[in-house]
Amino acid sequence: MPILKVISGHGGTGGIRNYLEKDGRALGRDFLNLPVEEWITEDRGGAPLRVEWDAEMDSTRRAYGTDAPWKGMRARTFKHFVISPDPEDAIGMAQLRELSQTWAAKHFGSHEVAIVYHNDNEGNIPHAHVVVNNVDLKTGYRLHTDHPEDLNRDLQDMARERGFTGLSNVMPGRGERSRDEGRPRSRQGVYFGRAERELMREGSYSWVGDIRARVALAKNTSRTEAEFLEALDRLGLEVSDNSASARRDDWIFAFADQPTRRVSGERLGYTFGKQMLRSRFERQSSYRPEARSGREIKHRAAEAFELNDLQDLSRLSAVLETCAKFDVRYMEDFDRRIATLARRGHEDSEGFRRLAEARAYVADNRLMNWREGSNEPAPMATRRRGGQGEAKRQRAQEAERMRYRERGER
Repeated sequence: MPILKVISGHGGTGGIRNYLEKDGRALGRDFLNLPVEEWITEDRGGAPLRVEWDAEMDSTRRAYGTDAPWKGMRARTFKHFVISPDPEDAIGMAQLRELSQTWAAKHFGSHEVAIVYHNDNEGNIPHAHVVVNNVDLKTGYRLHTDHPEDLNRDLQDMARERGFTGLSNVMPGRGERSRDEGRPRSRQGVYFGRAERELMREGSYSWVGDIRARVALAKNTSRTEAEFLEALDRLGLEVSDNSASARRDDWIFAFADQPTRRVSGERLGYTFGKQMLRSRFERQSSYRPEARSGREIKHRAAEAFELNDLQDLSRLSAVLETCAKFDVRYMEDFDRRIATLARRGHEDSEGFRRLAEARAYVADNRLMNWREGSNEPAPMATRRRGGQGEAKRQRAQEAERMRYRERGER
């Protein structure tokens, strides 16, 4: 589990910056609203960024008057959070940065934020120092957290979503044994068993992969648990609770037409488990496509399911995962995220590749609109069912033959 330590700061931020960056020990730095309203990053060994974040924060507080004492008490000028991952998670810098940025943006998206990364501890485990200025740039008010426990609760949830360990945020009743006591089968967000990996290498059909693709599609097109269960039903899956004697509470996913082919959520990966899925739906920030895009995506999914096109279903699921990760709702969001990564010299990154592939797929299939009023003319076209009927029927017949052959029904 990641440990969150909170330290209140008073006075200028020059001292904390000197402490975090002295002797060049910072592995990297990330900045939000310093000086632009988006994340900018710097890695050790690259060209240093000229971001005097301590001077910027001090100047902002003076401009807003939040340096002054409050009700006779010395002003709390900044908050310093330390995110220390569990050593057993073996988290890498890229994963720590993504986790830290996501957490900081959710809770302090309208504040000036500087994140400095170190590994100056036993085992050289990377950890993040998050410094948040006390001014809310939108309201001009001082930093205040009504429910500070939510900061740690969200951090634990976000860690578990990414396949790392996290504290349970649900307390069992008095005298009641929690079914969360057992450790999950895997901490990996997406888990592939040995048999499934063999089938993937051979290019053969995997019914476990089929179920995973459908569940991924359902969760990425649903905002609530009810919508998720309805989507699974449309995709031909049944859902049930696992045995009361199981060490962890989970859902069981099975084909509606082949109920003996069933698998628990956490066997598909930690983010497919009942606990993680419910946590996702409880948060207001869960990704959901823009309404018209959502309809097109569901239509595409239904078509792939009708033709038993697992490859397209899996690709559509992967595209939606990318859109959720980068909060892409309109076509220009793709271009904005890609341009940002290119500007930072990250053209070879995994994120850049995923965004580019997702954009191409979405554009080719006309699954997403441009924002209203955009200069880019890309109206969403309604699919025509005529004209391609014969090819579609042939494709469906061939897919059905393959389905029976692979599942041993004939």
